[in-house]
Amino acid sequence: MIEGRDIVCLSFVTWDDHWGTPQQLMSRLAPRNRIFFVDQPISPASYFTGIRRRDAVAQQFSRWRQGPREVAPNVWAGASPPVLPLRYNKLPNALNAVALRRWLRRSVRRLGFQDPILWNFQPSMPGFGRAVAPSLTVYHCVDEFAAVPQWWHPSHNVGLREAECVREADVVFCTGRTLVERRRAWNANTHFVANAGDYDLFSRAALAETPVAADIAALPGKVVGVLAVLDARLDVDLIVHMARQRPDRSFALVGMVKGDVDVRPLQALPNVHLLGMRPMDELPGYVKGMDVCLIPYVVSDYTRHMFPLKLYEYLAAGKPIVSSDLEEMRPYEGLALEIARSRDEFVTLAERAIRDDSPERAAARQRLARDNSWDHRVEELSAIVGPLLEERTPGRTAARVPTRPARPAGTEQVR
Repeated sequence: MIEGRDIVCLSFVTWDDHWGTPQQLMSRLAPRNRIFFVDQPISPASYFTGIRRRDAVAQQFSRWRQGPREVAPNVWAGASPPVLPLRYNKLPNALNAVALRRWLRRSVRRLGFQDPILWNFQPSMPGFGRAVAPSLTVYHCVDEFAAVPQWWHPSHNVGLREAECVREADVVFCTGRTLVERRRAWNANTHFVANAGDYDLFSRAALAETPVAADIAALPGKVVGVLAVLDARLDVDLIVHMARQRPDRSFALVGMVKGDVDVRPLQALPNVHLLGMRPMDELPGYVKGMDVCLIPYVVSDYTRHMFPLKLYEYLAAGKPIVSSDLEEMRPYEGLALEIARSRDEFVTLAERAIRDDSPERAAARQRLARDNSWDHRVEELSAIVGPLLEERTPGRTAARVPTRPARPAGTEQVR
């Protein structure tokens, strides 16, 4: 594993937002390295547009004034200054970059970071290496951000900014096979490294001593479950269809409602239950109460490139899975999950999964998840990054970093 390094992580979520790839990787690198986790930039316009929750916007501006805060051993999180809206457009992006680089340079000096690795998950932030003089620049692509269907995400401009990030990186990682194709044209040193799952956490769902969460345990009949951020990616019409076709089943959705998704059709059905966001450590008790788990996304140019974190989380719990027809899920069809290509097929496959499940099948799913844990993934990334660091900084002696557990009790671990 990489060790004795300072790492500046430019994230597309805040540290205490839903628990995704940036937090999962950085929390596991933290015991042997120091991490400065830069929360996603937010515009004051977000307070009025509803793109972000108003309390979250206000909280982030407050954190910017307070400066970097230690959120876990060896991990500091910092909220950047407010940025101009339409940050992917050329002029606002250039103006934002001036202010953000100045802030980042001051913050890194304040923390005493030296020769940091710049690990960028944020496609709107090219040119940030100039602020920190990195020993190595990593660009980590987890989504086709240019395909996000929002007016404030102009596809052409997003693509231009991301291309700059990819070209200036020493190495590029993509969580989807289809994401690799485009980025390799911009940077030959591009690698497919899939997302993973928190095996240690979610395998608790298979333990006899783990109790089923009370609000799931109280639901009647078999439970069809979803662990996800409930946003525009969620196929609301699909879940409504399934719930109407099987009124004897309970449909439990665990996760925050985010963005402009309309969940009112779900709330109108008596057998659909929106249970809200839950602390990460409570999630095994919720998954344990699910008889089949869904990955129910609308299939679009955006979602088809996704590699949902919930795949390996469900598998770690030993649960059967039915997924929308996402390209990144196809290699797992028949092995770890079933893919439904219509709403009626979702109903049929979910029923079959409940009927045909067995302890042997559950154990096979867990074995697959165990081989695809975040700990394994960090080692896979380190095997690529390590030689590059040695090449860029030959003979550098690793700094002494206290070895301490870094993973905090966070919030929801879904994407």
